[in-house]
Amino acid sequence: MSTNGSIPTTKTTLWIWASGLYPRRLTYYFSAKRLPLSILKAHNIHLIPITSDPETHELTPKPGFEDRPAGCTLPVLRIEKPGQEPTMIYESCAIMEYFEEKFPARDGYVELLGNTPEQRARTRDILLLLNDAITWANVAARHADPRSTAWSGMTPEEQAPLAAKDANRVLQTKFLAKLEKWVQGDVGVKKCSSLSGEGIEVSVADVAVLAGVKYVEVRMGRNWVEGYKALGDWVERAKKSEWFVEEEEILKIEADEDGLNRLFVQ
Repeated sequence: MSTNGSIPTTKTTLWIWASGLYPRRLTYYFSAKRLPLSILKAHNIHLIPITSDPETHELTPKPGFEDRPAGCTLPVLRIEKPGQEPTMIYESCAIMEYFEEKFPARDGYVELLGNTPEQRARTRDILLLLNDAITWANVAARHADPRSTAWSGMTPEEQAPLAAKDANRVLQTKFLAKLEKWVQGDVGVKKCSSLSGEGIEVSVADVAVLAGVKYVEVRMGRNWVEGYKALGDWVERAKKSEWFVEEEEILKIEADEDGLNRLFVQ
């Protein structure tokens, strides 16, 4: 509600790091959602861009912006209503669903969960599977990639190649192979635009999968879906979609003071 007929008294603040693994989902999400920048301002929604120091890897807001709440990973969403304690939303999937609720298809906005109950269930299926897959991928990276010591807190002596090998086996056989099987008919045979099925251009499942694939590609130099034909073909098609944000553009988003504005309709 608004007390003066213009600016809502509820203030929403989102801290986002455009190139991070989970925050990257929000980068792609807002590009796909096609929200006008004026709508964010009308709803008293504030975006705070976070940048990473290339040497220390410290994550800090751009100058002049509020620091993220203590102890919070990224992304993080804060919802403030007068007379109430702030509500904090910490997970990228929950944040995307919050914006889907706030800007639903019935009000003319792009639908990113799915057009049918079956599509919405498929979308959530993929998101849940993907989160488990990323957990195992992180275990593999922690124990195999020397560069991971910068963020894992481990020393090279603590890394265990056998643990990395086992984690990668679980990732491949229990998660990526399962996802390949799930989407084979729609994406592999019918060539659907979305992993969530026919009749939808892009879903939050697509956003999350491509964010993971690109993060691994950029940060680790690996093709996360190598050997999975349906997924690999879909990734190449998705990279040509209007909602996909090229890496050069992501770097501009992080470098420019108002870089996040690039993701919204002016």
